Amino acid sequence: MNSGVFYGDAERVLKTLPSGIVQCCVTSPPYWGLRDYSVEGQFGLEKTIDEYIERIVGVFREVKRVLRDDGVFWLNIGDAHVDSNRKKIKGLKPKNLCMIPARMALALQADGWMLLQENIWSKPNPMPESAQGRTTTAHEKVFQLSKRSRYFYDADAIREEAICEGDNRHLRADSSKETGGPREDGGSRRRTGNETHGRNKRTVWEIPTAPYPGAHFATFPPKLVEPCILAGTSPRACEKCGAPWRRMTEKSRSFESGSGRSGRDPVGKNGPGLQGGGETRDIRRGPCLKVETTGWQPTCPCDNEGKGRCLVLDPFAGSGTTGEVALKHGRDYLLIELNSDYEKLIRGRLGLYYTEGGSR
Repeated sequence: MNSGVFYGDAERVLKTLPSGIVQCCVTSPPYWGLRDYSVEGQFGLEKTIDEYIERIVGVFREVKRVLRDDGVFWLNIGDAHVDSNRKKIKGLKPKNLCMIPARMALALQADGWMLLQENIWSKPNPMPESAQGRTTTAHEKVFQLSKRSRYFYDADAIREEAICEGDNRHLRADSSKETGGPREDGGSRRRTGNETHGRNKRTVWEIPTAPYPGAHFATFPPKLVEPCILAGTSPRACEKCGAPWRRMTEKSRSFESGSGRSGRDPVGKNGPGLQGGGETRDIRRGPCLKVETTGWQPTCPCDNEGKGRCLVLDPFAGSGTTGEVALKHGRDYLLIELNSDYEKLIRGRLGLYYTEGGSR
């Protein structure tokens, strides 16, 4: 299935789609009791939190159907506090934390999803809050889920740079900065487009909020969507069945000579603070992991050349961030949005020509 944008109720639109066509889903549904979009049938204005979660889980039940068996689902969800107006929970007094992400995760597990990881979106520029009796909320949750225990995940696509205190490897990653050109010996300090260095991505992602001009104010930043799509899809896929191709790599670990500094241990045979108190040694920062992509391999028995494109779904598309990031990285998108007023904005982000009263 090729890229497309649908306008209407997410659950109803999803029921019209074939099963097992999507490699990855990245979404952030409207939060409970947060704001009124003045659209009939909108999510988030349910009278009780149980009703809200039940409706959202119903949508994600259809997401599970259209998701491939090896697909991955990324869910961004924030929390709220009980108040005396819209957000009321039986048995809880105002100011209580609603624990919406936890309730949602447990409900999804009960509905058959596998909860693989709880990631934290740490916001260095959070929205200011008027509450004085507690700390300012500066994070949201990003859950990683799947249908089965075996699923597609490309860890090498989102590796983080590993820098220890005092490490200066990042200044020498490309020796041409000092020499004016690459090392003649092609040493390990050279970087190529097929090599990545660093560590496995951690569960805390520090990403600033990034409002999009003209968008409603609940957009999530492209940098939050990017690791989800890169890890959950492949740049190559089977043109027949849609199976993502697997990255083939060669990994090596090493301690680069002189990667740290020479000095004395603070405590030696003569005790701390005394002359000759430590042994002179090379303090190395490592190990240094190098991952080189050597090629791509099909994950299906089809006779194919890997010319297909992975399909990324967002059933609560909003301003179209997921589609924009998918296109940037050579993936197709499938967006669903209830509010048709966002059509012009979505088409603008996706580079689609739009005219009042129609599009082409």
